[in-house]
Amino acid sequence: MTITAAADGSSLGNPGPAGWAWYVDEDTWDAGGWPQGTNNLGELTAILRLLEATAETGEELHILADSQYAINVVSKWRLGWKKRGWTKADKKPIKNLELIQEIDRAMEGRRVTFEWVKGHAGHHMNERADDLARACAEAYQAGRTPEPGPGFGGGASRGTASADQASGGGTASVPAVEPHDAPPTTDALESAPASRDAATNEATPSTFRSHPSVFSASAEPIEPAEAAPASSVSAPTTEDAVAREREFILAWTGGDEEALAAMTDERTTRIWPGGGATTTLAGPSPASPAIGRIDAHDLGGAFLTRYRVRWEGGASLESSVWAPATSGESRLIMVHHQSTLIS
Repeated sequence: MTITAAADGSSLGNPGPAGWAWYVDEDTWDAGGWPQGTNNLGELTAILRLLEATAETGEELHILADSQYAINVVSKWRLGWKKRGWTKADKKPIKNLELIQEIDRAMEGRRVTFEWVKGHAGHHMNERADDLARACAEAYQAGRTPEPGPGFGGGASRGTASADQASGGGTASVPAVEPHDAPPTTDALESAPASRDAATNEATPSTFRSHPSVFSASAEPIEPAEAAPASSVSAPTTEDAVAREREFILAWTGGDEEALAAMTDERTTRIWPGGGATTTLAGPSPASPAIGRIDAHDLGGAFLTRYRVRWEGGASLESSVWAPATSGESRLIMVHHQSTLIS
């Protein structure tokens, strides 16, 4: 027997409120989403959740999708990236890397085929998956958390969907940290999978949630941004990178979107646990986090900073790449930030 299911994603703004869904029939489907995410994040998450929901069936899986990107990532590009140690041929970062690695693990030992279907063309299963994914995105847009579907076999994937929604991370929730390790990232950073239960993603609910204040308890107190301004000279140092990272932490945990926007340009990408990517830095932060020591490394024209964040019930590894502004201004811009859940 072959299980045939449609998988789809939706984003209102791309990035914006986003949703994912997979659909077999009215009694067998699931959906979820985030306050902030992309279409591609939704498409890939729908495939992962479908793989997880049907993992114990032992049946072949035939996935209908209207995203050629998602189909190519999973059925073609993933294999080449994996052979090269999860790097692209052009050495550019792989977007949604952690999510793709989760899909890779979920596909081990399974027979999975894909079929492209034209979106919004009257295909019943594709239309239903699209409707369900969009409904989740609209729910987050309205400030509500959507209910998960019945899952496979009447609730098999409810826990996974609930975990996704509880994370609330705009593209996937953020991590927290503790002592110290090199963060998984793309290109300049090493790749390391998020620490979570492979079957239920139970670690996700303990990730960052909205928190308006700056860190109330830190392993190493963070001084106000004014105490350590970025260097005004043309040749920044690792000290400047640490100072900028402190400014970022204060702005992020304080919900200062204007200050965060001032740290970005067209190169900026933020990767959240689960692989979601945004071009903005704003998003959910942990309640009462503690920040570990910030290490900075000169990459030759750019700087890598990394540290751990820990909070009650969770921890993450945070890493950033800072590079000089392209506008000629003597300041560092965050061109990449990645959060990875750790145990």
